[in-house]
Amino acid sequence: MNIRFIIPLIITCLIPLGARAQVIDVDAQSKKKAVGVTVVSQKIEAPLQTRTYEDKTNKEESEKSRALFHKANRQFESRDLAASLFNYKKAYKTWDHPRILFNMGVALAMLGRPLEAANMFKAVLEYGPEPVGPLRYKEAKEKWLELMGSLSILRIKCSQDKVKVFIDGDSIATCPANKAVTINSGRHLITASRTGYIAENANVYIPRGVVAEKIITLRKFEQAVRYQKVNRIPLKWTIIGASAAALLLAGGGYAIYKGRSDIDSIQDELNTTISTSGGFSFAYDDTREKSAVLYQNLGTGIVGVGIGAAITAVLLYVFKDKQVPVTYTVDDEKDTQKASE
Repeated sequence: MNIRFIIPLIITCLIPLGARAQVIDVDAQSKKKAVGVTVVSQKIEAPLQTRTYEDKTNKEESEKSRALFHKANRQFESRDLAASLFNYKKAYKTWDHPRILFNMGVALAMLGRPLEAANMFKAVLEYGPEPVGPLRYKEAKEKWLELMGSLSILRIKCSQDKVKVFIDGDSIATCPANKAVTINSGRHLITASRTGYIAENANVYIPRGVVAEKIITLRKFEQAVRYQKVNRIPLKWTIIGASAAALLLAGGGYAIYKGRSDIDSIQDELNTTISTSGGFSFAYDDTREKSAVLYQNLGTGIVGVGIGAAITAVLLYVFKDKQVPVTYTVDDEKDTQKASE
């Protein structure tokens, strides 16, 4: 039997035949809720034919590509999957026949690469049954539906011009767009950006086996300035200044009071001595008087320093806060920049 008939038969036998339905329903599957996207359908339907295949490869290139294709088939038959996949891809570059896509899908599925395999089978289905034949078309549909039970479809919708959309760092679309992509289920980072607009960074979770939708609308970046009160001098310095002023005023006041009291006492004693001396001279020691005057002078100086400390404390309190300009984005709930002096 010709090898060109044996290989498709082997590939067909290797494809699991478990997914017979044309629509996969995952309502009964246990999965987490979607986050950051809207689930628009719990059912994934097989893609319809959207294009037709026309072989435009010239004869020389076609013969080389067919030789590579048959070589890849032999490698697949001997289970050298990596080598067969390499040659399938090489052949497809010059001969883009859906049969090569079909075989690549089988090899990728056997290599444990479901996302890539699903994309291959999807491309086969989009060409319709004619290029690969009814049997392989049917198998491609069943295999695609089976693989999509563990994958998801995300539809990106955006209407603004020049907005670039990325999923996990890979460029997906430039808006305006309405594009559906097959992705692994689970967590993904969707980013969208355009000069002059606020970029969007969305961490999303997409359950398996669903069709989800993400509508992207960026807000124009407009800045305004408002003023806000910020602390310039810590309150502790006001407290320290006020405490020092209180202590100095109390100490200075006590020194003045003591000096005044001592002078009054000395004066009383002196008056008594004069009244009892009978007009005769007597000895007078002015040491106590000098000490009392010193107390008064020292107290006056301390009170002066205390008044200065009190004035300083008041000024520290009055000027502890200041108004600074803050740049923020119009209509944004949070400031985009910190206060700047």
